[in-house]
Amino acid sequence: MQDSISRTAGIVEPAPKKRRWFARAECQLGLLLAIAGLIGSRLGHLWVAFDVFSQFTLQFAVVALGFLGGLLVPRAKLLVAFVIIIAGHLAIGAWSHVASSAPNIISELKTGERPLAVASFNTWHDNREIDAVQAEIERLNADVITLVEFGPNKRALIAKLQSRYPYHAECLGKDYCHLAILSKIPILKSDSRVGWEGPPLITASFGPEYGNLTVIGVHTIRFPHSRAQFRQIQALTKLIETIPGRRLMMGDFNATPFSRITSAIAEQTGLVRLTMLPTWPSRFDLPQVAIDHIFASPGIRVLEDERIGRPAGSDHYPITMKLAVPAG
Repeated sequence: MQDSISRTAGIVEPAPKKRRWFARAECQLGLLLAIAGLIGSRLGHLWVAFDVFSQFTLQFAVVALGFLGGLLVPRAKLLVAFVIIIAGHLAIGAWSHVASSAPNIISELKTGERPLAVASFNTWHDNREIDAVQAEIERLNADVITLVEFGPNKRALIAKLQSRYPYHAECLGKDYCHLAILSKIPILKSDSRVGWEGPPLITASFGPEYGNLTVIGVHTIRFPHSRAQFRQIQALTKLIETIPGRRLMMGDFNATPFSRITSAIAEQTGLVRLTMLPTWPSRFDLPQVAIDHIFASPGIRVLEDERIGRPAGSDHYPITMKLAVPAG
């Protein structure tokens, strides 16, 4: 009887060990792939073609953490790994919402400064919820808002918002230049560019009460076209250097804070990136990548930290924040 039990145990016992060996190997492979992704995201600063990996730096880090956790536990390795990975992605998606639950006051207005509430919103070309877009623009109630993918189907909103935003600049008559800037502050001059080396853009310049500020709305080409995107940024940074006074650049850059694209903008223009919250995609209310940004000249300070708004039918969340702009 005892020999029979031993023989039976000898047949059955290796199976769990074999499963654990496979689970360990799979966790090791997953960890190596995640680390390779993280390395690839840094290699974009050497070879721009690799910059596509930088868009998912946080996700690679979560996957690496998940499989590392799986390796460290004695049993249920893959289960633990997947639980950590899912929880990590949920945490990334919740981050923007938690950070936006209430205004986060960073500093107070100083003498000689003017407050300026700004927002940027990629309203999405295919978005047909026009009334929802209007309601969200009104709810954000920014002093100046940059609108991206603001196609002809949304042009009527400019007139509908006239009482709140009496000043505007737009380039909707130009192909591939679906951009607009709405403002409560008088716009002294505006310009737009499309079909040049850089990305589609629109500018609006204000008077000395806001330090002769120029707001620049931008929409770059999306990844994985990293080389073309980098060429656009090189042209854009050269143009920015020719704009006098203080500058505020907002829009959809299709690049995260880990990207060579955003780093190049900051390094070559001296503008400071003020944003880092994930804004895309809006599906399932769990944004994963921060590709909508606000850059500002040194001297422009943050009064209230960035928050996301409501997508209003778009695949992006809008971003908004309050700044202090030196007058004169």
